[in-house]
Amino acid sequence: MTTYEPDPTSLEADVCVVGGGATALYGALLTARAGRSVVLVSPQPAFEAAGAGISPLLAPPTLGLLAAAGIEEELTAAGQRVLGVDDHGNTGLLSSWRYADHPGIARPYGLTVPTGTTVQALLALLRAEPRATVLTGERIVAAEQDEERVRLGFERPSAQAGGAPLRRRVTARYAVAADGRASALRGLVGVEPEVSVFDRPAWLLVAPAVPGREPVLLVRHVAPRALFTVPTPGPSIAIVWSPDRDQGEQLEQGGPSTLAEQLKDVDPELSEWLVTVHGRTSPVMRLGFSLWRAPSWRVGRVLLVGESAHGLHTLGGQGLNQSLQSAASAARAIADVFDLGDPAAIDDYERVRRPHVERLQDLQWNLQALGYGTTPPVKGAHEDFIDVMTSLHPELVAQLEGPGRRE
Repeated sequence: MTTYEPDPTSLEADVCVVGGGATALYGALLTARAGRSVVLVSPQPAFEAAGAGISPLLAPPTLGLLAAAGIEEELTAAGQRVLGVDDHGNTGLLSSWRYADHPGIARPYGLTVPTGTTVQALLALLRAEPRATVLTGERIVAAEQDEERVRLGFERPSAQAGGAPLRRRVTARYAVAADGRASALRGLVGVEPEVSVFDRPAWLLVAPAVPGREPVLLVRHVAPRALFTVPTPGPSIAIVWSPDRDQGEQLEQGGPSTLAEQLKDVDPELSEWLVTVHGRTSPVMRLGFSLWRAPSWRVGRVLLVGESAHGLHTLGGQGLNQSLQSAASAARAIADVFDLGDPAAIDDYERVRRPHVERLQDLQWNLQALGYGTTPPVKGAHEDFIDVMTSLHPELVAQLEGPGRRE
């Protein structure tokens, strides 16, 4: 890997990736392995430590991509297996499925893995790539482009009090904005996302896992209330509780004991368990949810990837999954530009990914379990997401297997 120290020297590369999370690292790694020089610039002074952060669900399709990258062993060692989904309604079980029930699935489980573990595993591989340069603690402050290049300006605070910031310019054929929902690079190229806010919040509590329960995503949707429990490493469970409006007001002032009381008639066993493990849980945290869409995923030679381009509700654990899959698509489209000598290949990224992601957003926006409706549910909250939780979108598979297919 290129040795790096902050200095004013300009750098040139085929691709510059802005961001420091798993999506940015994965996209940069695939780009370097495709034979392209890549500079990754993270605004944070350090990358998230292994074991730190939340533990989102990595579904089997995404696990397959990360296994191909070479980090399956680290993820499996740190993760908690999730075998499937049970969805309950007002009158009982609505749907139940296991990953193992789907023919041909390579990994009959998902994994909840700390984000820091995924970051560190990808970072180690990226640092081993001779075509990769990794910079930290440098925020992007300028972006300009023409028909051939993108020129990005970065600043890092001086180590001396009152000193002038250190400046750097990176010139690249393409730039990738993978710096999250509040993407600075996206803002510099003039893209404002369209945001849709769910009117219903939820409350999160992490607790030791209930003994004897199968490690599955468990939904109890007793309209209008909805309870979601997700197995996480520990072993523990993430409890996401969407109460009715009155109960929500009570939780604003209450804590774990208030939440346990509210769960008595929805999940009595879990309610009793929370009393048993009192003092061993996290605090109760209020969560708000929204969807967002960039009106375009590309501005000239700048591509928006992951949460810079799209955001989803946490239901189904698709946020990180779709971000990583989009990073694979973007890296492939960029590689095709160089390998095929055809600039139009870059259009495959948005063409392949955007309709798929926006379909998922529409499904979530209209999902009964995420609103205050009182009509008893007639199908499970995850039923419309089974395909994306068990297999890659066919058009993405085709794109990753060979040169982009353009219509």
